[in-house]
Amino acid sequence: MMGRSIPIRNEAQWRKLRQQHVGGSEVAALFGEHPQISRWELWHRKAGTIPEPDLSANERVFWGATLEPAIARGVAAKTGWTIKKVRRYHSRRPDLALGASLDYEIVAHDRGPGILEIKTADRLVARGWNDGEPPLSYELQVQAYLACTGRSWAAMAVLIGGNELRLFEYERRPKTIAAIEAAVREFWRSIEAGEEPRPEFERDGATIAQLYGATIKGKVVDLSSSNRLPELCAAYRIAADTEKDGHAAKEAARAEILSIIGDAEIAICNGYRISAGAVAGTPDRIITPEMVGQTIKGRAGYRSLRITDKREPANA
Repeated sequence: MMGRSIPIRNEAQWRKLRQQHVGGSEVAALFGEHPQISRWELWHRKAGTIPEPDLSANERVFWGATLEPAIARGVAAKTGWTIKKVRRYHSRRPDLALGASLDYEIVAHDRGPGILEIKTADRLVARGWNDGEPPLSYELQVQAYLACTGRSWAAMAVLIGGNELRLFEYERRPKTIAAIEAAVREFWRSIEAGEEPRPEFERDGATIAQLYGATIKGKVVDLSSSNRLPELCAAYRIAADTEKDGHAAKEAARAEILSIIGDAEIAICNGYRISAGAVAGTPDRIITPEMVGQTIKGRAGYRSLRITDKREPANA
């Protein structure tokens, strides 16, 4: 089924449309295949409990967008294809909240109109691809785009290391599209039902800290009935004692602790007392007059975390 094609007027409109859909570039998160986003983070983004990240200062995003037109021209020159920039948003609404922001389209082709998606990749990353094939996340994105547009084929152009172009062509795969559509429906059903997926604590730590970045001053929760929280407190303290080797374990324990205690400033469980107050951020400061125009960067707010073993002597 072909969905709607919506002209994009400005970035604000585009961002609003993306918020209402699972985008083709996000679909891989529903299958645990996205390199940056977990299903848990995507769930909270679409539920509106955390904002979409600001990627304006991201160097990879900047250079990817800067190089995209040149790569498209290179593809056209090497293949002889007629390529057009797409300035429309494709959506499966009202039957399915799945959306697609296409890079380019291939027109006047013997196989009919196709989709052209453009990527850049480090050479080291590309060496890790199985048999030289792109990761599954690329295939899922392309198939989501085919689902939204109703087209039968697509191509993925990847510029490797800045000087090697690899071109991959994909046929429409009805079974893959059916799996994507089922996953998207289940995802939105879980949001409507408030059924939050379990976080991946090692990769979701920073996002969990953002979600639980504030506390209710003076709020205390007694979690003595929790069996998991004492285990996490012990893991956190052991990891903190071996910070160099145990940093990842400590941060995973920290993330899961925050997800359990939520917005409480203090939590109590068997054997431990947890203090997790919110530390306010500081704004950027402009130094004048001697250093006019120079900025001392501020600091974002964060949650402090101190775990006390109630079984230890007070002066230990």
